[in-house]
Amino acid sequence: MSRVTVSGVEPIDPAFTAYVSARAEASAEAQGWSPALRERVLRSLYLLTAVHGPHERIKASTVATLPRQRAARAITRVTEVLAHLDLLDDDRIDPLDAWIHRRLSDVHPEIRAEALVWIRIVRHGGPRRRPRSTATVRNQVDASIPFLLDCSKRYRTLRQVTRADLTDWLSQCAAPHNEAVALRNMFKTLKSQRLVFANPARGLSLGARPASVPTPLSPEAIQTLAAAAEGDPALKLLVALIGIHALYPHQARALPLAAVDFTGGRLVHGNIDHPLDAFTRQAAADYIQLRHSRWPHTRNPHLFLSSQTAHSCTPVTIGWMQPLLKDLPVTAQRLREDRILEEAAVTGADPQHLCAVFNITPD
Repeated sequence: MSRVTVSGVEPIDPAFTAYVSARAEASAEAQGWSPALRERVLRSLYLLTAVHGPHERIKASTVATLPRQRAARAITRVTEVLAHLDLLDDDRIDPLDAWIHRRLSDVHPEIRAEALVWIRIVRHGGPRRRPRSTATVRNQVDASIPFLLDCSKRYRTLRQVTRADLTDWLSQCAAPHNEAVALRNMFKTLKSQRLVFANPARGLSLGARPASVPTPLSPEAIQTLAAAAEGDPALKLLVALIGIHALYPHQARALPLAAVDFTGGRLVHGNIDHPLDAFTRQAAADYIQLRHSRWPHTRNPHLFLSSQTAHSCTPVTIGWMQPLLKDLPVTAQRLREDRILEEAAVTGADPQHLCAVFNITPD
């Protein structure tokens, strides 16, 4: 039986409670939970399994009602343990679904219902249609909302939309490519679902894809970034990986701790194999020291950690990275582009050299 018990609470099935606690202990060991987190998770699981039978699933909404004294991380881990044991009834509201309904809240009800059919297929796929990423769903919904709101002022259904409506609308957009892609996709899907009689967007011109010409960062932006990085080890290492080694942001977030080879003096992972310069070496050493002091028990193999991922084996998300750069006059993409432009200026813009160093295509 678990060493963690709750005074006055006797489990319905002690063997079931002990089994769940043992699996949680195994997760704690594998993922390097701190002693305090382990204690909170075991106590929470004891409370939940004490009043549930072995074949009874536990609602996620019930897990969320646990005492919340510094319990946000504990609730996440409790949910993961129950899900892994197939004991979770996940009745939580889908955040993306809630966001979509908020964005469509002012659209005419019938038009909203038609648009939701399209969005559902974009999200979950259909015959000969693969599901798209959350980012794609958000981008397409955002691009279509202004048109749907405009239609709601005049029409009750998207069956009333004409080709002229679409061309007039797009002519008012400053950069209509994204809007045209979303609207063509929407009407094509609605036609396939027989929700519109004809596809008014068929053959609709997409216009030119928005182009961005990389430009070097200004000296003032570089100075501001350097000053901010000196006071934040995570930001300093991120700047080194993107601004010196020109890693994509997702590559930096997914980089394993073992990629920093201090002995061999290289940054090595997959098709990345770069000499470890003095700035990156010091930035990595400072951050790894902070990492070890803040999460001494972690088993997460990734270089960058957050308070959430330190108790799992997953990499940090873009939501971890964005706040680091939020108040700075530069994005991660601009920082990477600046590094490539700098290398191009030094080497005479030799495309073969740039492709070899930064793993980019000639385009």
